[in-house]
Amino acid sequence: MTAALARAQEKRGPKFIPRLEGPSSKMIGALAGRAGKIGGLATLLKVFLPYLVWNTVFDNSRVVSELGRAPAPFSQYCYPLLKFSRETRFQYKYRSWPKDAERVPRTTGVAQGYGS
Repeated sequence: MTAALARAQEKRGPKFIPRLEGPSSKMIGALAGRAGKIGGLATLLKVFLPYLVWNTVFDNSRVVSELGRAPAPFSQYCYPLLKFSRETRFQYKYRSWPKDAERVPRTTGVAQGYGS
């Protein structure tokens, strides 16, 4: 993910130093939950740091079966998403669902029953 973001911005990616993971995680944990910008940033880091540090792979077989195709890899759309988030200051203006929109039929699976 960091390599894809660096390439898209034509910048050099971050340097990871494994021995600093423990002290960094402790500092982030101590700052997370505090009031203000620092606490907010630390909370975001606490959530996303594992995805940067660990080689996490998600099973997307259910998505593939529902869509009938594999979804685009995150590395393909992470920079446009980051750019959009920055431009909108990480806010998305709420819009009501159109009254004349077709209802999507319920599918079988884990998500069935949500929104009932």
